[in-house]
Amino acid sequence: MSSSGGSWSGAAVPGDRVQAILGYIDRLKQGDLDAELGAPGAGDDLGAIEEALRELGAALRDREELVQVAQGAAAANLRRLDDLAQELSRTREINQEQQETIRTLSTPLIQVWEGVLMMPVLGAVDLRRAEEMMQALLGAVARTQCRAVIIDLTGVESIDAALGGLLLSLVRAVELLGARGIIVGIRPEVARGLLGDGVDISRVATLSRLRDALVLCMDQAQGRPALRSSLR
Repeated sequence: MSSSGGSWSGAAVPGDRVQAILGYIDRLKQGDLDAELGAPGAGDDLGAIEEALRELGAALRDREELVQVAQGAAAANLRRLDDLAQELSRTREINQEQQETIRTLSTPLIQVWEGVLMMPVLGAVDLRRAEEMMQALLGAVARTQCRAVIIDLTGVESIDAALGGLLLSLVRAVELLGARGIIVGIRPEVARGLLGDGVDISRVATLSRLRDALVLCMDQAQGRPALRSSLR
């Protein structure tokens, strides 16, 4: 057919091409990035529009791939964050257990024999540790119903007034529970420091050596019924 009769010489009529273009645009708007526009048309204005739409579809597909990659990376990061949070929680629990073990080891309680407990104090003693010592020792005295408690300060290099007062309070608390408190191993410099700070230890049984305290407990135990004592 000739152009004078309205023919486009075998090419799709403009109406069909326009409908194809509009259909392609609708599919892109609906998110169908796999839509195809078909074979290229004539090199006219519609052809330029078709080519531009094909480039737009390709760009949208590229963007969708980037979005999927970003979403995958975000999901992986979220999973990693969750794993790190769980690992941090486990680490915190382990640290708490280790701290509890350290506290237990720093204030050991030894049952010398039935009815006698000993608490060797090692290293520096601050207020927090002194309170932990008091809590642990009084709990053990109440559980074991022991008759004597030996507090060994041989490994303590210095005690200030506040700690000295807590130490005396610890001995008095032990005695209120029915046991006798004995302090051994006070170094001369520690004793001078306590006296200089006004801490009166004259009412507390103090001995220089652990052996002397053990002998004292044995002598006091003679002729008395054994008391139930066990650490649990």
